[in-house]
Amino acid sequence: MIAAGKPPATQSYFDRVDLVLLLALTAVAFVLRFFSPILPDFFLHPFQAPFVTNCVSPTPIDAQGDVGTLCGLDYPFNRGYPAANGQLSPPNGQVFDEIYFPVDALNDVKGMEVCRPATVGCFYNYFDPEPPLAKELVGAGEWGYGWFLATFQGAKGDYIDLGFNTFGWRIAACLFGTLCIPMMYLLARRMWSNRLFAIAAATLVCFDGMFFIQSRIGMIDIFPIFFILSAYFLFFVHMQSRTFNASMLTLLALGTVLGIGIAAKWIVLAAWASIVFFLLLRLVLRAFNVQWGPPTTPGIPFPAYLAVGVIALVAVPLVIYVLSWYPFFARGQFQNLLDLWNYQVESYRYHAGLIATHPYGSPAWSWPFLARPVLYYAEYHPYLGLDQFTGQELEARMINLGNPWIWWTSLPCIAAMPYFIVRHRSFLAAVILLGFITQYAPWFPISRVLFMYHMFGGLIFMVLALAFVLAHVAEKFRPPGREMLVAAHLATAVLFFGYFYPVWTALPISVSAYAESDGTPPWGPKLWLVNCKTNPPPSQPQLFCWN
Repeated sequence: MIAAGKPPATQSYFDRVDLVLLLALTAVAFVLRFFSPILPDFFLHPFQAPFVTNCVSPTPIDAQGDVGTLCGLDYPFNRGYPAANGQLSPPNGQVFDEIYFPVDALNDVKGMEVCRPATVGCFYNYFDPEPPLAKELVGAGEWGYGWFLATFQGAKGDYIDLGFNTFGWRIAACLFGTLCIPMMYLLARRMWSNRLFAIAAATLVCFDGMFFIQSRIGMIDIFPIFFILSAYFLFFVHMQSRTFNASMLTLLALGTVLGIGIAAKWIVLAAWASIVFFLLLRLVLRAFNVQWGPPTTPGIPFPAYLAVGVIALVAVPLVIYVLSWYPFFARGQFQNLLDLWNYQVESYRYHAGLIATHPYGSPAWSWPFLARPVLYYAEYHPYLGLDQFTGQELEARMINLGNPWIWWTSLPCIAAMPYFIVRHRSFLAAVILLGFITQYAPWFPISRVLFMYHMFGGLIFMVLALAFVLAHVAEKFRPPGREMLVAAHLATAVLFFGYFYPVWTALPISVSAYAESDGTPPWGPKLWLVNCKTNPPPSQPQLFCWN
C-alpha cells in the first residue's frame, strides 16, 4: 500500500484518464459559472416544467434603458435608485463590492490614456488598500469585452467604456474561477499519486458555493486563490524535480507565480511564507541526512541553490510587485518609489485602523461554521412578480454561503491532519495543515470588520484535507468499495449544490423556499437559523432571525 501523501516513483503522474477527467470537470465548471442561472424550473419544480427555460425574465433595466440579459454573467443587475444628487445608486448595476473594484480597473486604464506623469491630482487617481494586479485583470476583462462588442457587434467608443458593465467586469473572475478546478486537480495529482484524491479535490472545488459565487462577481478574491493553487502546484513540481536545470527553472517559475499572486492580494504572502518554510526545512533535513517528503534533487550545490532561491523567492516577487503598480506611475499618481512605499504604509494603516462596522461582518472563528454569510444582492416583489406554481411572492438573493456538506465535513479532516503527520509521517498532511493555519490564523488578531469570504484562502486546504481523508479511508476498501465511498460523498456535495443553487445565482424563488417551507417544492428553508414567524426580518433583510 502506498503511504498517504507519498507518490511512488514508478507511477505515471498524468495520463489519458486524468486528461479526460480534468477536461470534463472544467467543462462542467465553466457551464455552471458562465451560463447560470440555468435550468431554474427544473431546480424549483422537478418534472413539472420545461427542462430549459429563459431563466430570469423580470430583470431590472440597466442605466441605458436596455433590458438586462436574462441569463449568464450579466445577471444579477442591481436595480439603481436615485440618490440625493439625482444619480442612480448603484449607477451601472453593480453588486456588492463591484462598486469599487471594476471602477478602479476602469480608472487604471483610462488614467493611462488621459493622464500624464506630470499631471498632479488626475481625475483617475484613487486610493484602495488592495494591490492593483487583480483589478488590472478585471480591467482586462472589461477591455476585452469592449473589443468584442466593437469588433463583432459594431459598437462605437473606447473598448474600456464599452466593456464597463456587469459582464465585462465579471468575465475575468469567471475564467480564473473556472481554471481553479483543473488547477486543483493538477495540484492534488502532484501532491499524491492517488487519482481519487485528485478527483475528490477538484469536484469539491467545482461544487462549493464560495468558489462558485466568487467566480461570478466582479470582486478580486478569486484571483489570489488561483495563484495560491498554482504556487503550491509549482512547489511540488519543484520538490519532485530530478535534474539541476529542472530544479532551478521550477524555482524561478514558483517565485514568479508567488510574485503575481502577492501583487493580486496580500493573502498570497501566507502561501509564500509556508512554501519558504518547507524549502528551508528541506535544506536543514538534508544537512542531517533526514528524508521527509519528496527526495532532494541530487547534485545541486548548496550555495547555488541558495543564491537562485533568494533571486526566485525574494527579488523576482519584489520586481513583479513594483511593476504591477505601473498604472499609478503612468497617470502620475506616483512620481517615484517613495510614493509607492508611502502608499503601502497607508494601506497597512487603513487595514489596521479601520473601525467601520457592517451588518454582515463576522468574527473569524465563525467562518468555518457558515454562521454569517454575506448578502451580495437582493430583489423582491413586486419587481419579480409571483411564483406561477405556488402563487407566492418571488424573492431573489445572492449569498456567499459555502456548500455546508463540504465545509462541515472538512472540519474533522483538518483536525485529523496532526494524526497523519505523527502516525504516518505524512509530508502532504503537514503541507495541508500549515497551509490552512497560515491562511486562517492571521485573521484572528485583526480588529477591523471582517467577512466570511476572508476564509477563502483557508478553504483551499479544507478541501484538500477532506479529499485527503476520503482517499485515505477509501484505501482501506477493495474496489469498487473505495470508489463508491468517494462517489457517495461527492454525490451528496452535488445534491447540496443543487439545493442551494438559487441562493448562489439570485434565482427568484418563493418566500417559503427561503424561509420556512410549507411543504411545497423547492423544500425550504435555504436560510439558516430562521424563525421569522416570531421575529420577522427588517425591511432591509438580513440572513438570520436569531431567535
